[in-house]
Amino acid sequence: MNTARTLFPGAMGPEGFISCFDHLIPDALLRRKLILKGGPGVGKSTFMRRIHAALCEHGESSTLYFCSGDPDSLDAVAVPHAGLLILDGTAPHIVDPAIPGARDSIINLGVCLNEAAMRPRLPHIRACMADHAAAIRRARACLNAACALEQDAAAVIAACVDSSRMERMVRTLIGAVLCSSAKTEDVPSVRPVITDAVTPKGELCLLGDAASQRIIRLTGHAGMDLTPAIKALSRAALAAGYSVEEHLSAALPGRLLHLSIPALHILVTTGELLPSEQTFDFAACIPASALLRHECALEQLLSAAKQQRRQAVSALAQAKQLHDELETFYVPNMDFARWEQILGETLASLT
Repeated sequence: MNTARTLFPGAMGPEGFISCFDHLIPDALLRRKLILKGGPGVGKSTFMRRIHAALCEHGESSTLYFCSGDPDSLDAVAVPHAGLLILDGTAPHIVDPAIPGARDSIINLGVCLNEAAMRPRLPHIRACMADHAAAIRRARACLNAACALEQDAAAVIAACVDSSRMERMVRTLIGAVLCSSAKTEDVPSVRPVITDAVTPKGELCLLGDAASQRIIRLTGHAGMDLTPAIKALSRAALAAGYSVEEHLSAALPGRLLHLSIPALHILVTTGELLPSEQTFDFAACIPASALLRHECALEQLLSAAKQQRRQAVSALAQAKQLHDELETFYVPNMDFARWEQILGETLASLT
């Protein structure tokens, strides 16, 4: 049985790459960190898949971290029972050893490259890298424009909210979520995670593996930012002694999309991917006539934001095509027999 959880370790946002690379596995569990280096096409993702398959062949719990720039590839794998984190340490998430030797090691798959054969292709590689960087800049510009439009819409809605109604509904939400009990912690923690990202395949959400949890949905007026309610719930859960996972929005920095409380097996979500047992509609916190004069402006803001998001997806898809082109310069010049040897040596050191 595959019991692997799926997350993004980071994602492209309007201000650049949003990273959770410091929160991929609890530090208390981490005994080995393997940092993979090497260019595109040297087999970093496949290396991680092979390690994961070997260490979790009986369905042991693990987390697969997929690359938001290429959702079919891995950026990291966490295997708690082995105390292992293995990750791609190249740009845009450059990672270096924090505790070299004793815990952290670099595995340079670039040593398998025939560099002499690649040097004549330098002009082509440089041109492809420049085009890739330009596509990423276009994606960021579109995400930045979408973010500004959505923030404007959220500000219009927030100004119309009846704060007393909002406070009452938040209290009701907290009571519904914290109605059950579980073992608490002396020092509960907040862990940031990313389950939603704008990718070359569109806007993806990796909440599918949460289906066994109790699901509570938060809804509101289109464009409404429900972060204040989620933050209030997060603080209440911490005060009650429960650690939480705050699901960040990379596309809208500062916004929360979901909240997980692992000890209670509860997911509070603003999305529609999973069926919920209870819904809290925060649109009820807005007086019926408060938004009438703003409906046209809100529709224009949110429509323009969606268009910018679509353009960001197109730019990211072009960046993915250029990355695939880069791989064609590397893959034919890889010594995969040596790659297999490095994999075997690595597995031997872990078992």
